[in-house]
Order: sequence, then C-alpha cells, then structure tokens
Amino acid sequence: MITMTGCEPDGDDEFPPTILRLMRWGEGFFEGIACLEALGHWINSGSSSVADLAVDPSTLSSRVEAFERALSELKEGVASGQMEGGPPVDDDDLARAHHLKRLLDVWAPGSEPPSEVKTLVERLITKFGDEQERTDDQ
Repeated sequence: MITMTGCEPDGDDEFPPTILRLMRWGEGFFEGIACLEALGHWINSGSSSVADLAVDPSTLSSRVEAFERALSELKEGVASGQMEGGPPVDDDDLARAHHLKRLLDVWAPGSEPPSEVKTLVERLITKFGDEQERTDDQ
C-alpha cells in the first residue's frame, strides 16, 4: 500500500495537496496497469483487429504516459520520504515505460504492434500488475 507522509490539510481546498498528489498518482498507476493488462490480453489473444482491444489506442497511449509519470513520482516520492510503500521503481522501469509510450505513439492501429511491445508490457505487468490486488486485499 502506498501512503503519503506529512498529510496535513491546508484549509484552502477540499483535499490537501498531498492527498491530491496521491489521488493523481493512483489514477495514473492503476489505470495504466489496467490498460497494460488489456493490451497484453489483446496481444496474447492473437487478434489482428484493434476493435478487439478493450481500450482505444489514443487512450492507451495517454494512460501509458500517465503510468510513466506515476512511476517517476513514486520513485521520487520514496527517495524524498514523501511516499512510503509500493513496489520499488528503478531507472530500468522508467525506461521501459518510456520506450513503450514511444512505441505506442508510432504504432498505426490496424497494423501489428512492434514486437518489443509484448515484452515491455509483460515486464511491467510482472513487476507492477499485482499492486492493485495487494491494495484491494488490505
């Protein structure tokens, strides 16, 4: 489970800035993982029709970008002591997410995705994909 340290209301907003940051992080992380899982299932199904993909390609690309930002924020937040918990994020994880985003940006839906996409998706899901299950169980 990911937590923020020093969560004190500032009185100006409905949520303090640290809670807003955590909410933004959670949205990017969990929606990104869901999209990666959908992409992985689609690739493994062998379908050639992008219509069978559970998420449209433009949404997929933006969610992977948000996932990349969430990983970066988690890495920085843990290093600074502002966030605790979660899977450790290293530079290789950030590079994988960034490379995946770049590949998805140049992928023309209707064609087969670049072969590296499957490997990148699998590695990211293996490391980060069960975080939602661990969080839901608590």
